[in-house]
Amino acid sequence: MERIGKFVIHRAAVTTGYAHVFFCQDPDLVVPVAVKLFDPRRLELGPISPAQLMTRFVAEARALASFDHPYIVAVKTLDQLPDGRPFYVMPYMGAHLPFEIGKDDPEDLSDADRPRKLPLGRALVILKQLSSALSALHRRGMVHRWVKPSNILLSGRENGAVKLADFSMVKFPDRNLALPDIWVGGFEYCAPEQRANATAVGPEADIFSVGVLAYRILTGRLPDLEAGPALLPEGEHPAQLVNLVRLATDPDPTRRPPHAAALLQLLDGVPLPQPPRPVVQVVRRPPAKTEG
Repeated sequence: MERIGKFVIHRAAVTTGYAHVFFCQDPDLVVPVAVKLFDPRRLELGPISPAQLMTRFVAEARALASFDHPYIVAVKTLDQLPDGRPFYVMPYMGAHLPFEIGKDDPEDLSDADRPRKLPLGRALVILKQLSSALSALHRRGMVHRWVKPSNILLSGRENGAVKLADFSMVKFPDRNLALPDIWVGGFEYCAPEQRANATAVGPEADIFSVGVLAYRILTGRLPDLEAGPALLPEGEHPAQLVNLVRLATDPDPTRRPPHAAALLQLLDGVPLPQPPRPVVQVVRRPPAKTEG
């Protein structure tokens, strides 16, 4: 396949549970785009029909398209192939969060993929933008349920803005599009209650994922949550941020911030790092000699 509709395929980007994402070119506007194509063939479907999956895929596209938000990826086109498979078109994004923080898989990683942490200022920008995007979902009664680094696109490779993506596992407030017996969420970033029952979670599950992500980008490693909430190393981070991560990763959802707007308010209270004060060197010149 060389085209998806009118869009010329350059290369495959990623395969998700029941779709493929391709980097393409819009031949009319002559701009790069990302095209997500429905394709359920790689799933062990069990009792789930392709029609159920297609319904969720279309709901994902329409949900994304319904937002006009600076930190949520935009969708401008929803169409289908002659065989009936739907696809939707998004702007091309040049990077995602692993470009800055590396990957979590410790095996066979190149230097560029090795886990690393971000400076406090950059970490706060990412967390605030992500929380702003999630706040827009939570206000509509949606829960993302798949907050993880690879689903956080960036508008550029140098200090790019967050573009929250992949609404394929969003929990909607007014209709049941749950996929029974299919794992929902990125395991390392997934709240305990979501692992137990993904269909019953609230916004607090997304808060947990953001808390894990905050620890990851501030320390360069995933937290050990077996003993309880994630605790940032003492003395290395502002006390307000230490408290925020601890609250967000509490195993009890009732003790977390209730939604992303509350989390964003806590983030606004974290002091920004102060740039070093310039050193001013005063040079005293000897008095000018006078001729007597």
